[in-house]
Amino acid sequence: MTGVGRNAAKIRRMSSRLTLVWIALYFLLLLLTLRWSSKIIRGPWLFLLRAFFPNWKFFHAVGYVPHLYVRHLGPDASWADWHWVYPRKTRRLWQLVHNTDVNLALAEQNLLDHFANDLNDLPEGEDARQLVTYQLVDRLVRFDLDRRLGSGAWQSYQFEVRMERSNAQGIEATETMLRSPECTA
Repeated sequence: MTGVGRNAAKIRRMSSRLTLVWIALYFLLLLLTLRWSSKIIRGPWLFLLRAFFPNWKFFHAVGYVPHLYVRHLGPDASWADWHWVYPRKTRRLWQLVHNTDVNLALAEQNLLDHFANDLNDLPEGEDARQLVTYQLVDRLVRFDLDRRLGSGAWQSYQFEVRMERSNAQGIEATETMLRSPECTA
């Protein structure tokens, strides 16, 4: 082996060790921040970690689940009925290999779960429209309206976040957590 080859191998080993050290330091810092304050991740730089982890609250108890409903003002100036944005998708065998629609729906539901948690954590009297998750859900509603109705088929819209508990027969109980003001296209 030439001197250049030995040096390249040595640099690769050092680089991989250094990467492992940085990862270990990162998780150590994360652990220290959790122990220092509380068990809830807070702060602007820790907030971004939520994008990597789904909301796992559904494992600890069966209860209310946030659902997103939307209605729109049509061209005839009348409000449509409330529409559930993300009903359960039908499953097919080929989706075991390629399942983009359900994966997108899961990511959208995860956003809604985070939004419901942010609403619970919001201090009394604060405006929810300032939350990043509110703004993302608002964009998601616009995307859903364009996807379902087509661009320009609606003038205004409203959305609601409802906490719903269901059983085998259907929805058992529902509570409206938030109703947005009328928003224009």
